[in-house]
Amino acid sequence: MFEKLRAGVRRARQRRGFERETAVIILKCTVAATLAWIVGTLLGASSQVGFAPFTALLVVRPSVYGSVLQSARYMAAVFAGALLAGLVGLTVGAQPWSFVLLLLVALVAGQAGFFGGQGVQLPVVAAFALAGGTAESASDLGYLLLMVCVGAASALVTNAVLAPAIRFRDAENAVLDLADGLRSLTGEMARGLGDGRAGTDTDHWARAADGLDGSVDNALEAVRRQDDRRRLNPRRLAPGARPDPGALDAYGEWIAALGRASRHVQSLVRTLRTTTRHGTRFPEPDDAFLREFAPLVERASEVFATVRDSEETGHTTASATLRAMVEDALRQVDEERGALRERWADRNWPVYSALITDVERIFEEIHQGQENTERRADG
Repeated sequence: MFEKLRAGVRRARQRRGFERETAVIILKCTVAATLAWIVGTLLGASSQVGFAPFTALLVVRPSVYGSVLQSARYMAAVFAGALLAGLVGLTVGAQPWSFVLLLLVALVAGQAGFFGGQGVQLPVVAAFALAGGTAESASDLGYLLLMVCVGAASALVTNAVLAPAIRFRDAENAVLDLADGLRSLTGEMARGLGDGRAGTDTDHWARAADGLDGSVDNALEAVRRQDDRRRLNPRRLAPGARPDPGALDAYGEWIAALGRASRHVQSLVRTLRTTTRHGTRFPEPDDAFLREFAPLVERASEVFATVRDSEETGHTTASATLRAMVEDALRQVDEERGALRERWADRNWPVYSALITDVERIFEEIHQGQENTERRADG
């Protein structure tokens, strides 16, 4: 265990990543909770002071925006729970039937979407305040709410002082990794198809293709995380620290385009897997067709490689190189479709046509990604 801890500390010192972000969160929580406890103690709320560091720990987030959002939701839930508890405690007091009624109402109210993930705090505070006797004293309830405000304020101050750097590179790398995953899979498929049916490893291709969904989700999460870090970040006020938010929009457009392309790759793999499976009712692709089809898949791999190598996802204008490559690939698809249609019988053609169409749609999605990015930049 200690060896893993030392390794994590070493990675946190050497480079950005999960370990460093975890270390920063630990530091923020420690500072915010300690500050909240000190302020709460100075205010003299000895019986309710625990709510100050407790609140600070709950609302510290990696970004200032996230901390503000969670603070607002948490405070709303706590105030609602305290209000319900006060209505019961200051009127009928803590009775078994009143506790049950309060808990039912609080649990239902906590389901409101406004509270987000903090909705659970509403019944927790209501039950704690009534069962602990706090709800039977207006001054105790007031101190409880004051400590919640102190904790939230401490977390916000800590997050603002230790605000994360505004970097879009992490988001860009996630998008480029998605393009690289598509390049790797289509390149492997092209090499296998070049050997005919003997080179097809559809089970492996299917697993790799299914994994692309996770890459898409990771890229989307990376963009969302960077957008959160940009919002309300005081570092934006520093000279030269204002990265163009349009870059995140461009990444989003490319993720959408590459995500759609990945679904066509998945469809391509499913068709190959279905038609080469033993006992299938579809005609199995001929070795000669697969060898002729392989260059089209290889061209798709080259397009994905260009997206990655030229860092196309960071451009706000369409790349002439990639545009020319996609247009040439689409012409090649049309030529191959016409030539293959003449050589293969009607029985085989539905399967072959479906495979060619999937590749064609991959190129069209890349073209659409360029168009959408340029249109957003012009708009």
